[in-house]
Amino acid sequence: MSKHNIVKATFALLDDNGDLIKDATKGLSTDGIYVADHTGEGFSQINVTAIEAAGTPGWGNGQIKRTAYGKSMPTLALTALDLDFKINQMLKGFTQNPNTGAWVRQLPKPHVAMIAESQSLDGDISIYECFNNIEFVEEASNNSTDTNSQVAYSTTLNGTVLAPLKPDIFLAANGVQQPYVIAKSNDANFKLDKLMAETFGGYTSSTSVVPGSSTGH
Repeated sequence: MSKHNIVKATFALLDDNGDLIKDATKGLSTDGIYVADHTGEGFSQINVTAIEAAGTPGWGNGQIKRTAYGKSMPTLALTALDLDFKINQMLKGFTQNPNTGAWVRQLPKPHVAMIAESQSLDGDISIYECFNNIEFVEEASNNSTDTNSQVAYSTTLNGTVLAPLKPDIFLAANGVQQPYVIAKSNDANFKLDKLMAETFGGYTSSTSVVPGSSTGH
């Protein structure tokens, strides 16, 4: 179905076991998640590519008898109108030097989980694209002088989507795990709390989660 708009993007950091890091210092907040939807904050582009690729036909007896498909290898390209500075650094895996306060690149990259929410053309249905294990990079930092117009740089993050961290999540009907899932809020079996728990390493909310609403972080 067609969709439009970016309602919000929600992020979390997970540990190596795929569990949510619920800590305001080591994670993104005390309950683990960060909704990028504060004053002046949000994303203007969230693009997902390489979810699938065309298969390779197998020929026999002058006919295509089968098609071989490769693995799903999604990549993400995010452009922010603005994004909290500390959150941006933590999504990339930068750590803060205690002597200078500066943020410095550190490897290995953190495990970032994300749900991107868009909506149907009439705005009544929410669409959720979910990723359990992303590594983000910000490849450049561009600066330009202001003139009689303000010249702003928008944060651009590129993400590589890795395999989910737990073996029992993001499973297709045949039991095969995939790196990407998509959900629609009016499907009969849709449960946003379970989707968030699966994506965000066991996340639970103290209040009921309503599609399209913000948790207030």
